[in-house]
Amino acid sequence: MVLRKTCWGGLVAVLALFIGCGGGGGNNDQGIVFRATGIFRALTSISGGIVTCTEPVTTTQAITDSAGTVSLSQTPKYPSRDPGALADPCGGYIGLQNNLANQSFNAQFISIRYEVPGSAVQVPENPYNIGITVPPASCKGCTSSGLDGLLYVPLTEQLVPAINMDFLNQFQNELPAPPYQMNVFLTVTGQSDTGTNYTSNEIGYTITVVE
Repeated sequence: MVLRKTCWGGLVAVLALFIGCGGGGGNNDQGIVFRATGIFRALTSISGGIVTCTEPVTTTQAITDSAGTVSLSQTPKYPSRDPGALADPCGGYIGLQNNLANQSFNAQFISIRYEVPGSAVQVPENPYNIGITVPPASCKGCTSSGLDGLLYVPLTEQLVPAINMDFLNQFQNELPAPPYQMNVFLTVTGQSDTGTNYTSNEIGYTITVVE
């Protein structure tokens, strides 16, 4: 039990290390400089157990994705390219919009936190390193989304990673009886070309946890 607690605490320490690095912070109230536009899924084709996701995701093909389901007994991580009904195989793309006029935005990591109403334990946060550069809107044709300054970044296996699925299973006695709701909140942190740190607006996703 002591070993598990140390492991979850390590995730918080990693997140604190990321936040502490880099230059000064800049104002990004409501995502005016750098914005997370939401969670989306791509068009999906499943044939013979093989999943094909339409990529790159574009503004004309992106499907708003605000909720999903995981199974304690059947879902190892979410979303997954597993074609199972609970895997959301082509889901979990986050839209990143750079509103800086002439600077790229270097998105470094995504902080994913969880809230379970009625839980006696806190589900650990998931700091996910992405290392994606989002060009400015002035860079015409520099993104694959069809909109300058906007990229769709996949969060495959990261909205609820394997370590968090293990946690949900290990602490079932301290969590509500399934089915229950787990609210997921995401923010993206990074730097402009001049080294100014920005954190995006927060976006949400709802997970229903079943047996």
